[in-house]
Amino acid sequence: MIINITIPWAKSVYKLVCSLSLFGIFCSLASSPSQAQSQPAIAGIVTSENEGAMEGVLISAHAPGENVTITVVSDVNGHYSFPAGRLKAAKYSLAVRAVGYEIAQDITVEVGAKKSGDVNIKLVTTKDLASQLTSAEWLESVPGTREQKRALFRCDACHSLNPVLRSKHDHTNWLATLTRMGSWWGPSTMEEPIGPSSKVWPGDPKLAEYLGSINLSAGRKTWPFELKHFSRPHGDATKVIITEYKLPRAGSLPHDLSIGHDGMIWFNDFHRMYVSKLDPTTGKVKEWMMPGLKPDLPQSSLAIELDKEGNPWLARFYQGCAATKFDVKTEKFQTWTAPAEYNDDHAACPMINVAANGMVWFTDVGRGVMFELNPKTGQVRYFDGFPPGTRKTVGGFYHFGIDEKFRSDESHDIYGTAVDSNGDPIYNDFGGSNIATLDSKTGRVSLYPTPTTDSAPRRGTVDGDGRFWFGEYMAGQLGMFDPKTKQIKEWRPPVPWNGLYPAVADKNGDTWSGGMSTDYVYRFNQATGDWTLYLLPTLDGQIRDIRVDDSLRPVTVWVPLVKAGIIAKIEPQD
Repeated sequence: MIINITIPWAKSVYKLVCSLSLFGIFCSLASSPSQAQSQPAIAGIVTSENEGAMEGVLISAHAPGENVTITVVSDVNGHYSFPAGRLKAAKYSLAVRAVGYEIAQDITVEVGAKKSGDVNIKLVTTKDLASQLTSAEWLESVPGTREQKRALFRCDACHSLNPVLRSKHDHTNWLATLTRMGSWWGPSTMEEPIGPSSKVWPGDPKLAEYLGSINLSAGRKTWPFELKHFSRPHGDATKVIITEYKLPRAGSLPHDLSIGHDGMIWFNDFHRMYVSKLDPTTGKVKEWMMPGLKPDLPQSSLAIELDKEGNPWLARFYQGCAATKFDVKTEKFQTWTAPAEYNDDHAACPMINVAANGMVWFTDVGRGVMFELNPKTGQVRYFDGFPPGTRKTVGGFYHFGIDEKFRSDESHDIYGTAVDSNGDPIYNDFGGSNIATLDSKTGRVSLYPTPTTDSAPRRGTVDGDGRFWFGEYMAGQLGMFDPKTKQIKEWRPPVPWNGLYPAVADKNGDTWSGGMSTDYVYRFNQATGDWTLYLLPTLDGQIRDIRVDDSLRPVTVWVPLVKAGIIAKIEPQD
């Protein structure tokens, strides 16, 4: 059943009341156009039979044919409202996200210049809780040792755990599947695997046996354990407006983004050689295709940054160890490559940074080498990313095994990189669980171990005070390295299996992070140590990058949802 609701403003009632009132002038002011504009576009109460008024329910409004969805969250009294001006005149379908519940009836409401909708929403208990669980909630639900769950968690690096737990594979089928997936290139998805690559990781029999014991194999109709889920948002986490821009090209996989001085959002694609621009005002997207460098290798990119002129720079990942600039004025591409000995088919160069001095840094994670490009002269200098005598490795993370470790005094690989105000790189040693610094004048590299072993620091950024903020993927913690004191601090969010991935600090004293397993955008108050977790409306979107526009207070936060093909904007309503 579909409920269509259109409620006109009751101007006639105001006129009648005002004509009978000694204070008619005030009634006249109350019914003025400016006051009408302050009325919410849609508002109401969310309830269920089990709980009554429900806090923390995400309510999303979407107009058919549009690529923009607006979401608000119900407060402690179950009340929600879409502010005036946020929804243009159109018919909207309403949807909700509230784990354990679903909407009782489909709802559409019309919003117009003289129309508004007061819509109370009734929720009922869901008949399919499993379809609402995030990967982190699956990990809380399944039985197993810490080592078994850590191995299962690493599956979430490529896809959610929902298909893993819903599968009917037994031990033999899982062993073949793990071996096959171990041969795929890193940017692969279940919908579009890329491979086989030259390196094949054999499946782990222990992991295959474990997966077959917790899924729907052996004729099971349901899971042999209780399904658990996290609580809904509450308090400050409900004070937010989230805008999602669905990208128009089918199969879009936005991996990283960067914010232009004009407010435009530039992003790349994990599977295609596109550089794209989103206009947040209109929701329109424009794309340009980069020239191919190695047609037989994956056509993907991972990182993107803007220079002072607003030109996007992209690392070419498996397309060769190279940096490509897109000139926004001429709409032309220019590419610089690393020396030939570093530019073979084994190069893996996902990271790029534009320094304040104009130098561009890009990285061969396979060899552990950092390259500094001078765009004016074309000169490329290269540096060993780790101290002499250390062994570099890459890809071991995707060797799915129960006993896999991520900390070694001899094994290192570079992942997330940044550049400080002096033009020197600071970066994560993902395999060795260190933070590394490189002095570009001397070539000296220093390693600083994270206090938590096997933390797998993944990606980070440098704040205005020179501190390096990063996510500890395997430890599920936020980290901060202070180059002045050479100390590393760590903080743990109040959600397990969060898989913090990137981190960025704003100028107002908050640090923001996200991950692929929870659908949360994390806000950490540096002064109080408090966390606020904003839940996104899209399930299993997967966050691998996060950026803030802190020209506003509170800031506006942007994240690409890789697997959902969505760019999301988070606006806290402090």
